[in-house]
Amino acid sequence: MKETLCKLFLRIVLSVCVFFCFGSPKAYASGEFQANYDVQYAISPKGITIVTQHVTLTNKLSNFYPRQYAIRIDSVKIGNVIAYDDGGVITPVITQDGQKTEIQLTFNTQVIGIDKELRFTLRYENGDVVTKNGSIWEIQIPGITDDSDITQYTVSLNVPPTFGPNAYMTPLPSSGQKWTREQLIHGGISAAYGEKQNYILSLFYHISNPQVIDRAVEIALPSDSPYQKVAIQSITPKPQNIVRDEDGNWLARYALSPMQQLDIKAELAIQIYLRAQEDVPSGNIDTSKYLAPMKYWETTDPRIIELSQSLRTPRQVYNYVVRTLSYDYNRVTQPFERKGALAALSNPDNSLCSEFTDLFIALARASGIPSREVVGYAYTTNTRLRPLSLVEDILHAWPEYYDFDKKLWIPIDPTWANTTGGVNYFDKLDYNHIVFAHRGLSSEYPYPAGYYRRTEKKDKDISVTFSDHSFAIPEPKINVIFQLPNTITAGFASQGTLIVENQTSVSNPGVSIYVESPDVGIMKKFDNQYFPPLSNMAFTINLPALPYTYHKDIAITANVNEQKHSHVVHVQPMYGVVIACVIVLLVTGLFIVVLLKKFPWKKSKKR
Repeated sequence: MKETLCKLFLRIVLSVCVFFCFGSPKAYASGEFQANYDVQYAISPKGITIVTQHVTLTNKLSNFYPRQYAIRIDSVKIGNVIAYDDGGVITPVITQDGQKTEIQLTFNTQVIGIDKELRFTLRYENGDVVTKNGSIWEIQIPGITDDSDITQYTVSLNVPPTFGPNAYMTPLPSSGQKWTREQLIHGGISAAYGEKQNYILSLFYHISNPQVIDRAVEIALPSDSPYQKVAIQSITPKPQNIVRDEDGNWLARYALSPMQQLDIKAELAIQIYLRAQEDVPSGNIDTSKYLAPMKYWETTDPRIIELSQSLRTPRQVYNYVVRTLSYDYNRVTQPFERKGALAALSNPDNSLCSEFTDLFIALARASGIPSREVVGYAYTTNTRLRPLSLVEDILHAWPEYYDFDKKLWIPIDPTWANTTGGVNYFDKLDYNHIVFAHRGLSSEYPYPAGYYRRTEKKDKDISVTFSDHSFAIPEPKINVIFQLPNTITAGFASQGTLIVENQTSVSNPGVSIYVESPDVGIMKKFDNQYFPPLSNMAFTINLPALPYTYHKDIAITANVNEQKHSHVVHVQPMYGVVIACVIVLLVTGLFIVVLLKKFPWKKSKKR
């Protein structure tokens, strides 16, 4: 989402010249005026937002009156400013400094007297409230400071129907139509319209084998999760295999010769969903593994344990991390150093997204809440508001916790909640977070795209662009290879392998494999097998020892997702082997006799 508001708190500055009856000035003090705001956000189909503020200033003292009003907006995309009061049109004075715009009004009328009201209207266009990324429209309306002189503050929003269905809106308006002062002092309004976001990714991996022997190397590809669907459009060179680990990562495996370097390019299409999709199996998760202490997650440290006693829910841990840590923008330009949870507590003002994530995980695990780290790419055009802070190609980190009731990993982002001044990244994430790798069983592995750089290479290894179209889910294409002997001998057990290949660009979960032979009753069953895209899996098939006299071809059938594949094995009986051995012995003996007759053996005479 494109966003250029430096903070989500709209700082309202009341610049007031106040006079006694004889005209001597006095400084403005709190409680001398009260302000009521009715703010309307009307959005055009092109995303231009017209902000209309209807303001009422009420005198709380008899000898003061407001003369001027100024508002500072954290955006420079401000235009078509109109203002008027009961005395007519007001000519605004507009100044811009850095990324801020200040609008100053000098009132036409002077309203004097206690409880007297001055009403005025300010209208302007703001190009930074709404952004369209790919197929998603996003809206960010700033909150307000907790000022006791603001007695009422309501906001209404009007969105064109062309934006599509509302994906999320947080918080919901308290009255069904308007947001209130109490809601806005706790953060801004965040909303999105659209069903899913589509991305095209180009990723480069540079791997090497510095050893003098062959070595297996694996890289982590972005994988399916309940919130994203991945299609591998191409990967060059093609890996030997792609496997799925316990954290759900797709690991592409390569065999490297001694001293070999290899450059890999992967082109992927990714769809991001706001709500979890049910077609991604979570598998049987051993949640106890996600409570263990690890490097950067010091769950057994006394300080972590003490804090965890009062932080019993994921939301409590999230709120504590958001309140406690402060993002250090100066560190972004320095070489990346991951500090861990304890260091974050010791120096909370010196934090990046890694510290927000590590502290959440450590506290959550110490509280008995399974949690893990996500490293990936988060789309943003304002790294001040929503910063990225990990290594070469500027990645982002955020945590997930496991919800036992939903049996689901829930992603959250305490870093962006802190830097945006309170946007809710706990109850929902957004369409901008792309998972590159999950880290739960290890705090450091696997390495996501962006970590596989060469020092001499200056080009970016990550390219992310929006796509206006969703990729089509191809029909499953399964290839079956029998690695079984063509001939076996009755009376002896034998063994072979069934290779099943997923030849499509997307994962194929829930594959059922049945191996049977109607001739001899062989059966083996493999249920709910998960195949990453372009992957293969080997299954061992044991053929039993058949009766010695068995002399018949047997058909072995592999039924893979109701598609049948067959292989025929010839069985030779045991007596046939015996006869063959006798014949071989007879032939060999006859050959020896012939040789002896032709070349008679003579004993040497003694001398």
